[in-house]
Amino acid sequence: MSLNNLSSKISIRIYYEDTDAGGIVYHSKYLNFAERARAEFLRKLSLEQTYIKEKYQVQFVVKSLKVTYMYSCKLDDQINLVTDLESINRAKLCFRHIFYKDKKEISKIQVTVCCISNTGRVARMPKSLYHKFIN
Repeated sequence: MSLNNLSSKISIRIYYEDTDAGGIVYHSKYLNFAERARAEFLRKLSLEQTYIKEKYQVQFVVKSLKVTYMYSCKLDDQINLVTDLESINRAKLCFRHIFYKDKKEISKIQVTVCCISNTGRVARMPKSLYHKFIN
């Protein structure tokens, strides 16, 4: 269950550039897909990353992640990626990304991002930004 039932879904086509020599999606490409999905999640809240950086003077950077692969994807597969916010405090956000192919869960990634100032120092999220996630 996501925080406030807020989730985002994107569709991804697997291209040749996403695959390894064996013809399956290279493991690190899932991280690229998850990054896109988090950006779309923020857009759904009208919080583009450039806007956050300019208005709130903070940015989000990856602190930790855990990836679980259950099944592989291949060239030309169409997959769906559902992203939701599992938890939040003023220092970090924890996202869950679940990848589906033909409604079957194939991979999941848990990502924790922390808040830093535009000068690169660890920072607390401004209250006004924090409230955009929880309201």
